[in-house]
Amino acid sequence: MKLLSESTSCLLFLFLLVELPVLAMSHPAPGRNHKDVLTMLFQKMRQLNIVVQGVTHHFDNSLPSKHNLTSLPSLHFSRKDLVAEKANSTINQLSSGLHLYKLHFDWLLYWYNQSGLASNQIKEISEEIQSIIMLVQRQTDTPAQNTSLSLPTLTSAWEIYGTSAVIHKKLLVFSDLYIRALWVLKSYAKTEAMRTTEDTCKLNEDRFSTKQQRN
Repeated sequence: MKLLSESTSCLLFLFLLVELPVLAMSHPAPGRNHKDVLTMLFQKMRQLNIVVQGVTHHFDNSLPSKHNLTSLPSLHFSRKDLVAEKANSTINQLSSGLHLYKLHFDWLLYWYNQSGLASNQIKEISEEIQSIIMLVQRQTDTPAQNTSLSLPTLTSAWEIYGTSAVIHKKLLVFSDLYIRALWVLKSYAKTEAMRTTEDTCKLNEDRFSTKQQRN
């Protein structure tokens, strides 16, 4: 087969410019929506992590807590899990975990207010968590969760501070872990999207070359 002339190459380029938007609309790149959602979640989780870090830094590590708080989400990821995780399952687990943390922070907020303690930071974190939950619901059409918890009474400022310290530190670990998972998944989704675009361009080039041969 002879090499395409410069004019033919120009026609090929123009053909691709016309065809690619049409193909992108009729055959969306797999994982493209997931990539956008993962990127937004990654940014929001980093923002939450920064806020929690700032609060946790001021807690006294020696503060005790008599509550085991087994109602908080368990962390079962390993490094291998981060690579093997799928976007759908990770987002669902993240949303479920954040919902539990939202309930715990609302619980803390109630007892902070009941005891007359400064609660601005508790409220800020609760609102950050809620914004991420709402983002997941909007972007994935996930229905709102209506899980409720029966949490104990906090009887003193000392107990409130101790319990708050535990919850903040666990949330910090939780957010660290999901930031890593989201970074792995969004990097994978980006690679897959680029590969799909390259395959689409190659397919259109082959189709155009076939048409040229027939003519």
